[in-house]
Amino acid sequence: MYQEVSFKTEQVIYAHTRSDEADMEYKMHCHNSYEIYYMITGNVEYLLEGRSYCPRPGSLLVIAPGCFHGLRVLDGNEYDRIRVHFTEDLLNGKERELLLKPFGTGWGCLEEQFPIEWYFHAIEECGTYGKELQNIAIRTRILSLLAGISAIYVRSAGRVHGAEGQAQEIIRYINSHLRDTLTVEGLAEQFFMSRNHLTSIFRQATGTTVARYILYKRMTIARKELAMGTPAAEAASRAGFGDYSSFFRAYRKMFGCAPTDKTAMELPDMDKSGDF
Repeated sequence: MYQEVSFKTEQVIYAHTRSDEADMEYKMHCHNSYEIYYMITGNVEYLLEGRSYCPRPGSLLVIAPGCFHGLRVLDGNEYDRIRVHFTEDLLNGKERELLLKPFGTGWGCLEEQFPIEWYFHAIEECGTYGKELQNIAIRTRILSLLAGISAIYVRSAGRVHGAEGQAQEIIRYINSHLRDTLTVEGLAEQFFMSRNHLTSIFRQATGTTVARYILYKRMTIARKELAMGTPAAEAASRAGFGDYSSFFRAYRKMFGCAPTDKTAMELPDMDKSGDF
């Protein structure tokens, strides 16, 4: 069984999905949009930047742009969830300052937030509206959702995070050196461990390889630069790609278009290659 109610605009994706099939493979991805995820029912495990988290019904996950994450479905019971993606330009400057604080620079979870489900259904209703009314209604209702989340965040003791492991140090190092040359061998030397041990703990923590993680992170930087109007070759260089040809091939494989294609949306259509 698979059922989905969804719609997509230039700034927002909304999807309310129900399914009942187990999938033990992590679906890892990374994007430039903000994501809000709400668990209604299900048994899943999330990996977010090397930390494991199992949301419970009523859990609300907020995921910042550039956060590498994915999940696996642990059984065949009904998995009912809602996710909203939106780009930063949906909000004005003051709204960003006030309403994006709960996202921080990574991710967080607020548990037992059952009353907030109403906000998502109000957004879902916008899918039945005409385009002009829809754009107004979506923005208004997402602002209301973000205000509600911000109020909860202020009242709560803070965000819940999974346990931190050894891989976190490696992830932090990679993220602060994405514009430098990064290799598995160099990382192993940096952290005084064997290549095999590093790759093993990294994959266990993140659900992917070191090389794929670095590629995804660099591609996220490049996509952000391209969205700001940076020429493709310069965007590739700023993201840490050693040469433009390798960037071009990876970009086309991942997104199904050239980096110079201005019609490609910033909202997540990753990953068309199926490799991640």
